[in-house]
Amino acid sequence: MRKNIMVLLLMALMLLSAGCGGEDNPDGNEQVELPAEITEMESGLLNIMQQADLVPVVLSEQAQPDNGADEQTNKEAEAEEEETEENEEEPAGEDEAAVAQVNELTFEETILSEVLEKEGDAVDATDEEELPESTEIIWDNIKETVAELHNHWSELEPLLVEENITQDVINNFEEGLDNLTVYITERDYFGTMDAANQLTNPLSKFMVPFAENIISLTHELKFHIRNIVLQAARENYAGAQESLDYIKEQRPDLSKELDEAEFRELEMSLDNLQRVLDKQNLDLVILNAAVVMENMVQIIESTEE
Repeated sequence: MRKNIMVLLLMALMLLSAGCGGEDNPDGNEQVELPAEITEMESGLLNIMQQADLVPVVLSEQAQPDNGADEQTNKEAEAEEEETEENEEEPAGEDEAAVAQVNELTFEETILSEVLEKEGDAVDATDEEELPESTEIIWDNIKETVAELHNHWSELEPLLVEENITQDVINNFEEGLDNLTVYITERDYFGTMDAANQLTNPLSKFMVPFAENIISLTHELKFHIRNIVLQAARENYAGAQESLDYIKEQRPDLSKELDEAEFRELEMSLDNLQRVLDKQNLDLVILNAAVVMENMVQIIESTEE
């Protein structure tokens, strides 16, 4: 009899222990940790955008006069007179190349780099010595990254199915990943940037079962900030306005996560972005979108603390 009583007591203690494990969650459901694949895929997509943004810069660099050094060497072997003339012209060519290097990665020469810098996860390519020597290197790096994205997706998809993410959402993401891969194989740098950014939108929605709603929302708004710049770059200012309007609609939810001064700073940055968007000036849009992105990153950091 005593044995039976002891067994019953032990079972009761085990049930009590199991019940206590859900006390931290008011709904009684255990919070599932955010899968590493989501953050790794987001970083990969940002990396692809940053790399693709460098393609026109490298093409411009390759077009500089000093890139004909090998041809000059062949001519020098053929005639001493040509060698002398070419040596006299070299200093001017080097000076022109140096000027181009100083300006190559300003907001005037790239589309997304200014905004991506504020996110902290993008590739740091601000040093001219780190600039790839050819677009071949860039596309090889991008292909490696997109291959990793496909691997991460094969691991993430079953987890999303377990969390009852609808099949339509999953199919749309897969279609977007296929589109990104096609743009990469075609070496379409703008299409690659746009397709990579488009994928960050559903990726933010995949966070919903694993994190607070504000985390998913702020990552979704980062997509819209980048989209404003990309649409302005293709002179689709109506599309850029749609993204800015969507961000403004989320201000009530954002205000709950910020003190009065922080929220006022965010509102002012949105007002400034609206002002330059009305002017349809791409350079001003890039600079002001970068300020909004910086504010959005601060919201994410304060939420994760």
